[in-house]
Amino acid sequence: MTTRISLPLARATEPTACTDCGRCCTYVSVGINPPRTVRYASDVLWYLYHEAVSVYRDGDGEWSVVFQTRCRHLGLDRLCRIYPHRPLICREFDNTTCEVNAPEGGRAFATPAEFLDWLEDGSPALFRRLAARFAPPAGRPANAAGASHPTQVDR
Repeated sequence: MTTRISLPLARATEPTACTDCGRCCTYVSVGINPPRTVRYASDVLWYLYHEAVSVYRDGDGEWSVVFQTRCRHLGLDRLCRIYPHRPLICREFDNTTCEVNAPEGGRAFATPAEFLDWLEDGSPALFRRLAARFAPPAGRPANAAGASHPTQVDR
């Protein structure tokens, strides 16, 4: 005869409240094409060459470019100063699925090197095609001798 032991159920932790975080009010993000081609991977590099810009891949495989910029209506207490009149995008936001509370997790890229390392590990053929023409060699400035003139367009 098997004895059954009742184990306590694991309690899910409460999601972080918007008033404890406010992170979503410190950036603007726009959906982008996943880097499955040289063109789209090159676009990711271009985004990452800019200050205060990162790229994020969520747990569902959706990609976005993220611009770090604080909403002018976010108070120091992390409360919205125009809450009754906030835009629809804010009203539709669900803090249980935001990057702070989402169970699936995502991946953020803050530098071109982080993205290139990820691409080399996950898609070596695409990485080689991208690196051959559109990524500066490691340790060499983008405008070193022999490189294209900074104003030249290379397509």
